[in-house]
Amino acid sequence: MIDTHIHLDLLDDGPALLAAAVAQGLTHVVSVGVDPRVSAALRGPLPGGLVVVRALGLHPQEVRSTGGIDSALASLDAQLQVRGVDVVAVGECGFDARPGIGDAALHGRAFAGQLALARRHDLPVVLHGVRRDGAMLAALDDDVATHGAARPVRGVWHGFSSSLDTMRAAVARGLYISVGVMVLNEKARRLRAAVPHIPADRLVVETDAPPLAPARLRDVVAAVAALRGTTAAAIEQQTRHNARALFAI
Repeated sequence: MIDTHIHLDLLDDGPALLAAAVAQGLTHVVSVGVDPRVSAALRGPLPGGLVVVRALGLHPQEVRSTGGIDSALASLDAQLQVRGVDVVAVGECGFDARPGIGDAALHGRAFAGQLALARRHDLPVVLHGVRRDGAMLAALDDDVATHGAARPVRGVWHGFSSSLDTMRAAVARGLYISVGVMVLNEKARRLRAAVPHIPADRLVVETDAPPLAPARLRDVVAAVAALRGTTAAAIEQQTRHNARALFAI
């Protein structure tokens, strides 16, 4: 299995948690950054056989001022210019309307800047969208209007929890859809209604650990399989193939 969204630097007792996940079949993780000015390394050794690749970006919760955005984007650009083969994406970046997270206009500025960097460095983006579906889709459309429909930014909507209509709109814009912990919640009716309709070639899975332990990826896979009327093995194989294609792993 490939976990397409995990925060290694935030894992307490990370090596033990990852070893448990490897025992469950985890082979690769995408370790996602929230601020390029802050180190995001695992505290402790990796379990044998686990492959880690990285996404570097500025999370909307870290967006606080125009000056801070410009500083973070400059740092991100510099790191992407000298990146190793383990850096496979820009993000996570996007919009978040939860109280205290920040200002929509600032989120838009940071998002547009990271889309530009993804385009410049030919990398996909890891998108974060909470309660601002329209803003996310509009920003993607603005990017296409500016740069042309022939070269849309590639990417994945991580931790997707929105409606069937939003999922279809995201897929129509070339995005992958990453399903995570919310699928385990039977009250997440919009997401669970959308999961059976995600195109097979656009589906990936994640834990967004922490707080969900990396080993729980198997539970996410099982829930997705049940909703789609197929086997966990089939979902493992399909999502692994899709994650490899998305991130060029």
